[in-house]
Amino acid sequence: MTVVFGVVFAIGLLALLAALFAGEIGEVGEIGDDGGLPFLSLTTLATALFGFGAGGLGADLTGLPTPAAIGIGAGTAAVLVGIFRGLLLPYMLRQQSNSHFGRASYLGMTGRVELPIAPDGWGEITIVDPDGARVRLKARSEETATLKAGEQVYICDIDAEYVRVVSIPALD
Repeated sequence: MTVVFGVVFAIGLLALLAALFAGEIGEVGEIGDDGGLPFLSLTTLATALFGFGAGGLGADLTGLPTPAAIGIGAGTAAVLVGIFRGLLLPYMLRQQSNSHFGRASYLGMTGRVELPIAPDGWGEITIVDPDGARVRLKARSEETATLKAGEQVYICDIDAEYVRVVSIPALD
């Protein structure tokens, strides 16, 4: 039975890696999206296979009887699927909610300096994107003085690595 658990574990692991690199994890297009079974997707099946193989293999290698190893494998699969579908997938989908905002959409936004920005160096700012998520960005400035933490800035230009900012004078 060790070989069976090992093969199931290997298939589950390979399927999880394929789902990760092929981009199926959390994407629209899962089997449940068209009115089918909502818990059924390639990633869920791969997680279940991985959990069954890992749990069963571990139990089998400790010398437990085959029915106990099968039960532990099934329990491990159920726990991993529950964790993935109940905790990780919703979190990952929320993180994707701002993925359609490109860096160009940050142009003209205001933010706050988090790490000071020296005239000849870079620092870090935070902004709130249109979905309300906090985004941290590496920033440069053409200002002659260092922009201190807490200062308000305006994003005036964007390149591949940095956003260019200018300070917003405080209204007194």
